[in-house]
Amino acid sequence: MIILGLSLILAAGQPELICEKKWGEMTVEGIQLKRYRLKAENFPPGEKFQLIIKSFDGFQMETYDYLCNKKGHLILQPGEDVEGDIYAVCPAAKGERLTFIMHSKEKDVETDIIPFPLEMKSKKGVKLQLELKGSKGEKFSLFATGLEPKEEVALFYEYNDLKLPIDAEVTQLGDIAVSIDFPSDGSGGEAKLVLKRKSEQIVFPFQWGSAANAVIGALCLEIR
Repeated sequence: MIILGLSLILAAGQPELICEKKWGEMTVEGIQLKRYRLKAENFPPGEKFQLIIKSFDGFQMETYDYLCNKKGHLILQPGEDVEGDIYAVCPAAKGERLTFIMHSKEKDVETDIIPFPLEMKSKKGVKLQLELKGSKGEKFSLFATGLEPKEEVALFYEYNDLKLPIDAEVTQLGDIAVSIDFPSDGSGGEAKLVLKRKSEQIVFPFQWGSAANAVIGALCLEIR
């Protein structure tokens, strides 16, 4: 009986929230929209949840309530004053991460997505991705993949006639993960990241400061 009970628990799985693209992209009044929907599975039956949308700078927006049915799926409880399809339009800057949280008294289940990635790929397959981290556009996280294990590289960034080295070490997996910081009181503008290796030099231009926080589009989230 104990083994059977354990098997049933394992089969049920853990609560899972997935943000998946549904209809791709569209443009509405000059604004690029990427349409996604939330898929929820294995949630505890009978439990109530509220969807919270959180931006990278900590701002949170509480939206609709949900009730989990017997199959572990979440059923929207929109209220009597809501009719038709329901969407949440979330403006986003390049490299900005949005987080979707199903919140209850017992637990939080979340998923996240960067709808407009700030990234590039070199001719030799190295991928660089910058994620916006500072609310003033003054901080980024850099993730690099596709390098040789423990490869020796030179990494630096340039802005306002400054050239600043970045202390970075390639891991055994051929990855780099570092932070890039700009002055928090700077107006921002053009910058570029440069990665030098024996076989190539990669130049990655991007914006920092107020220019980095400019909204370039929105995620249109289907709420069900």
